[in-house]
Amino acid sequence: MFIQKKATGRMSGIIDLDALMTWPTVTSRTIPLPGRSARVRLETAVWHGLDDIARKERRPIQELCRDVDASRPSNTPLTSAIRNYVLDYYRQSVIR
Repeated sequence: MFIQKKATGRMSGIIDLDALMTWPTVTSRTIPLPGRSARVRLETAVWHGLDDIARKERRPIQELCRDVDASRPSNTPLTSAIRNYVLDYYRQSVIR
């Protein structure tokens, strides 16, 4: 994708956004949940964050995902709830 930049002094021309941005890689994992298994597709960075949290908390990822699944509102997708969990975990660690 190319964007035409407004000419301002020395900074004029076209910017190639694809060259500036790295699009996230999405990976799928199957997570066993009570009564079912869920195939979860998340960005690799989110999986790395979840792996790190599991290591720090000394809990398996499946257990973390079970807790997230049990506490999420019924109208919230599991993937969104996991993303929010990882983000909130790291936000809280900065605040502490």
